[in-house]
Amino acid sequence: MIHTKTNQILLLNPPGSKMYFRDYYCAKVSKAKYYYHPIDLVYLSGRLAEFGNIFVIDAIAEKLSKNECVNQVLNLNPNVIVFLSSAPSYAEDMTFIEAVKKELNHCKIIATGDVFRDFKENALTDNPFLNAILFDFSSDDILSYLKRTTNKIIPNIIYRSDNKLIIGKEKHGKGEWQVPTPQWEKFNLNAYHFPFAQRKPFASILTDFGCPYACDFCPVSTLGFKLRPIPDVIEELKKLKILGVKELYIRDQTFGVNKTRTHQLLDAMHESDLKFSFTALSRTDVLEDSLLIKMKKSGCHTLMIGIESANEEVLHKHKKTIKTSETYQSIKQIKKAGIKVGGFFMLGFPGETRDSVCATAKFARKLPIDYASFNIVSPRFGTEFRKNAIEMGIIETDHWETESSASKPIWKNQKFTNEELFKLKVKAVRKFYLRPSYILQRILTVRTWFEFKNLFDEGKALLIKNKKTK
Repeated sequence: MIHTKTNQILLLNPPGSKMYFRDYYCAKVSKAKYYYHPIDLVYLSGRLAEFGNIFVIDAIAEKLSKNECVNQVLNLNPNVIVFLSSAPSYAEDMTFIEAVKKELNHCKIIATGDVFRDFKENALTDNPFLNAILFDFSSDDILSYLKRTTNKIIPNIIYRSDNKLIIGKEKHGKGEWQVPTPQWEKFNLNAYHFPFAQRKPFASILTDFGCPYACDFCPVSTLGFKLRPIPDVIEELKKLKILGVKELYIRDQTFGVNKTRTHQLLDAMHESDLKFSFTALSRTDVLEDSLLIKMKKSGCHTLMIGIESANEEVLHKHKKTIKTSETYQSIKQIKKAGIKVGGFFMLGFPGETRDSVCATAKFARKLPIDYASFNIVSPRFGTEFRKNAIEMGIIETDHWETESSASKPIWKNQKFTNEELFKLKVKAVRKFYLRPSYILQRILTVRTWFEFKNLFDEGKALLIKNKKTK
């Protein structure tokens, strides 16, 4: 394809019957009303701006119907479309994209998302309307594909040319991740909602890519680990400030893992006087007092922590090397710094009993956390866990579209039924959030009308999606 600024590049998050999160190779469905930015498309917007004019349609955030979305795509008449897909939405996405391709036969269509890491060239064989698939949005391999003049092998790209497939292997890396500043102005910032935001609008950012830990159930652990240069991060934050953004969701998988660099980043944020408030993700075993104090000073009000299970043996089996015996004290340390804590919990690891699932739910209620996210264990695409589960014959591979936050589990040969596991998850949610002491505590921490409305709306939606079962 000719490299020219007349190229019209559409970054597309397709419409869907549910509020699908398709980004960062980790599919899920919104459990309430929240919806944050498709991070793959955000950073591709900066990368691909070198190649042409960037347009963005996020049909989920904008609540577009399929017909409305098709009409918008046709009006733009792009010659390149990069779209997200995911395990739970794959069938819907392929039907939609095939319809678009029939109308825009000249358009190159590039797919990216978790399913393609497992499907690989089969995705192109099964869907002849696709031109290419991309395995790594942090790299510049997509530019190599678009600018190529010969049929060369390109890492992280499988593409169709002259009736044959050119197959590049998935390849990530470590070290530095340099990416042009995203074209945030192309995203409708007011269309996104975040349950922990204290102000609006907010933006989702990455200061690194991947994760240095090896938890076998997490797809991000398979992406290598790369740090963005701090000046690049600050440049992006300055742009967001100009656009009126007040709140950040820092989606680094383990914020603070490189302590020296994190201190430098927080110092730069503070010295730039940008005055963002933010939520971040981290682990109990990387946070220390000096870092927490500086995070609070730089605007951090909430940390989301992967606690996962009350069973340390289960955690270590799946390479989550934290000590549950130290979790309570670590969370108290975070709270002492004036930062709220949300915990992620996983229910139904292979071999678990009803008692062990209930023990994790009870553990969550005992911890001094402000929020809890309960998820049914799922063999996510691109993970060692999924590969092992298939080899062991303990998942229904015919129902791979299931994901952990809303759908029924798909396990075989468990010690109790999938229906029972789903009921235990619903019970865990309701018992955590409907405690009178918890409700009173949450109300007393509200400081603004925006926080109260956010709390009410998200709480109502969460309980509706977790209706009491018989």
